[in-house]
Amino acid sequence: MADDRDLKTLVALARGGDTDAFGTLVSRFSGAVRAACLLRAADPSRADDIAQQVFLTAWRRLPDLSEDGAFWPWIDAITRRHLMNEWRRVQRERGLRQRYTLQWLSTQDQEELAEGDAAELEVRVESLRMCMEKLPENLRKIVKMRYHDNCTSQTIGKLTGRSADSIRQTFVRVREKLRECIERRMAERRV
Repeated sequence: MADDRDLKTLVALARGGDTDAFGTLVSRFSGAVRAACLLRAADPSRADDIAQQVFLTAWRRLPDLSEDGAFWPWIDAITRRHLMNEWRRVQRERGLRQRYTLQWLSTQDQEELAEGDAAELEVRVESLRMCMEKLPENLRKIVKMRYHDNCTSQTIGKLTGRSADSIRQTFVRVREKLRECIERRMAERRV
């Protein structure tokens, strides 16, 4: 990599509209930007797209860069902003998917009720209640926070002193335990 003076010169040229100088900057910093995107992107296949968006934004906003030598902190801030936008997009999609899944399930429940399966649904709900009671208090608490209080994994993590990833992994395990418990109870009722 070239020294700071060369970097300053390249940035100054790129700020003046020199596309070759900007291309050299992209070549020098694309590995670091792509690595940051790979580490933090919700979908690894999106990392290259996000990195490309970072450099497109940088090209458009290059006249706003105040110091020629502050290129890396500036491009890093743009990268973090794009990654935050990606995270928000994923969260919105996840919320929509969850909302429509719940809507579909409620439609299915209504159709099942209309077909006379109300008794089985009632047994399933009762089984869920009993299985929830078997969970340790700390797990019941976070399930309540998520499904009753509509808290996000991030919020629950802050309130419990855990990371959002840890909370999401806990929910995967809790849902699996509840599913197994309900299936066992339903099988016992059939015998």
